[in-house]
Amino acid sequence: MNFTPPSKPYRRRTCARLERFALICLIPLSSFAQDAPSGTPAGATPAEPSRQCGPRALGQCAEDLAKDQAHIFTSPLRVRRKDLKWLVPFAAATATAFAFDTKALDVVSTNTARVDAYRSASNFTGIYAPLAGIGASWLTGVIKHDDYLRETGYLAGEAMIDTTLFVTMFKYAANRVRPQPTGLSGTSGKFWPDDKSYPGGDSFPSGHSAAAFAFAHVMASRYPGWKTKLAVYGLAAATAFERVAGREHFPSDVLAGGAIGYLIGGYVVHAHQAGSSRNQIMVSPMVGGNGLGVSVVFSRSNRTEANEAGSGY
Repeated sequence: MNFTPPSKPYRRRTCARLERFALICLIPLSSFAQDAPSGTPAGATPAEPSRQCGPRALGQCAEDLAKDQAHIFTSPLRVRRKDLKWLVPFAAATATAFAFDTKALDVVSTNTARVDAYRSASNFTGIYAPLAGIGASWLTGVIKHDDYLRETGYLAGEAMIDTTLFVTMFKYAANRVRPQPTGLSGTSGKFWPDDKSYPGGDSFPSGHSAAAFAFAHVMASRYPGWKTKLAVYGLAAATAFERVAGREHFPSDVLAGGAIGYLIGGYVVHAHQAGSSRNQIMVSPMVGGNGLGVSVVFSRSNRTEANEAGSGY
């Protein structure tokens, strides 16, 4: 029997399928995010952690982020059967978006002024406005001695940083080439074209969309009034639209980015919720006489017995 090695186009298609499969495996952050309790009204007593990140506790900030990243990257190990009720529709929506990505960009205007305007708008709605909201929440909370508002600003910032770190690593793993402002090139939309890294291979997923939805989920959970939800999710949805209209991303990029940001935002709120249980993974360096090592400790803690059964972990 003769064996013919697979062609390069076939290998590229296989690689793209593997990248899509990786997305579906990594996205199940909802195994801890989907059960996030709704926000506590303003004035309620928030959780009182023994140490909290802040200008005078930068070490705690780094520790919180390290724990978050460890939990996020191990989230596929905690997928539950009930997650299929949203995983299957999301996988179908992502596959559909992939199928129509190129056709969608073909109908997006290549007018230079319009493209630049959408790109500038996406920076405002996806980065500047959320950062301003985080700063205002934290500073106002400090000035007015409103611990709940101050903690909200801190959590929103933590969610955006967690999301940015995760998405940045995902971008370089996927290496999908962005669309061009003036049209689609021969490699636009492809994953690892010609089996090499491209300077513009950071299209998938959308970082702006992910950050915007992470911020929105935290704010909407902490202050669940309809006006707050309309404002923050409106900004996030506008960001996703602007990234496509500005020819920075394909529709599947913003869909995946928005889902990642939303789920990580939910995880951050849930992990800091008063009375919730929390799994912790602590990674610590070990220095010995003959070399270096790493210690990994997994622990489970319960703050109250009332929420032990329904913690979702």
